[in-house]
Amino acid sequence: MARGLAAFAVLISHVRGLFFVPYHELSHHSIVISAFYASTSLGHQAVIVFFVLSGFFIASITIRSFDDGSWSWTVYLINRVLRLSLVLIPALFLCLLLDRIGMTLSSTAAFYEHPVENLISSSVATVETVRNFVGSFFYVQGILAQPFGSDSPLWSLSYEFWCYILFPIAACALSRKLRPWLRAAYVAAAIFIVLFIGHNIALYFLIWLVGGAIALMLLRGKASLRTSWASTAAIVPLVCVLGVSIARPLDSAFLTDSVVALAFAMWMYAILEMPDRPVGDFYAKLARLLAGFSYTLYLTHFPFVFFIRANVHHVWHPDLLHLLYAALIVVSAMLIAYGVAQVTEAKTSFFRNKVLGLLQ
Repeated sequence: MARGLAAFAVLISHVRGLFFVPYHELSHHSIVISAFYASTSLGHQAVIVFFVLSGFFIASITIRSFDDGSWSWTVYLINRVLRLSLVLIPALFLCLLLDRIGMTLSSTAAFYEHPVENLISSSVATVETVRNFVGSFFYVQGILAQPFGSDSPLWSLSYEFWCYILFPIAACALSRKLRPWLRAAYVAAAIFIVLFIGHNIALYFLIWLVGGAIALMLLRGKASLRTSWASTAAIVPLVCVLGVSIARPLDSAFLTDSVVALAFAMWMYAILEMPDRPVGDFYAKLARLLAGFSYTLYLTHFPFVFFIRANVHHVWHPDLLHLLYAALIVVSAMLIAYGVAQVTEAKTSFFRNKVLGLLQ
């Protein structure tokens, strides 16, 4: 559910940011309006949640495979690359299609020729290049290229991919089961990758590792809570941290994101350590539904929302009519993502088994 809601938070953050008047430009601020702007300002924090969740899941898989002796670089890389690329490839082509249509139409072309404050630092027209397309395909956006076209959320995919690579390399370097010369080679590989990806992605690998630390604690049975009230208690600092990150962020974006990661990880740990109890069918189905196309929603929504915004020639005030318009855009983006996910994200296991079968 957290993964699904995080993707939804990114979507509504972008819709509000593109279509509505900035908060500081409003003529009046009621409690309802303030709550609307605050609740739709958590897009970046949601990406940090993604990082922590990713670190938890990938570290859990990796540590278990090391423990039971089933670790395989081939299987791991096939799993990870297929997971990312099955959605990334159609998302890139969808972005290319929508951007080309938008830049061709006389009524929308101008919107693609200027930066969008707090969302796109360069105009879409200047980053719609072969270099950026190929760079995004090979996960070097932010390193050797820029995110392609209007799909600005692609920035985080290179962070995700290189965290996928760095963690098992670090695990191999620390493994006493390997020979010293091989462990030294893994250390050298880790240093080379850190130099290649740059300090910013390397710093956010530490945030990714927060999720990995939770996985390690659970697998090793450290500091077990086993109390039903811990998750309720942990939600309080998480909500406070999210609120402060919007209203009073620290001077350092990395420090702010680190605090968000730690607060979410603490809540996640409390949830995972709760005594087992039944979950309602409706909740379980909704959680699986949202999580099942969350990655596709993250990668496909922005070019579509950006294209719609290019057809609207003025920003909106948060009145009932325009909130309904925004809701229609959100639902439309989710339906498109769900449709794409049915032939990509939902088929990950099928394609993985096919590829692994060819190698046997």
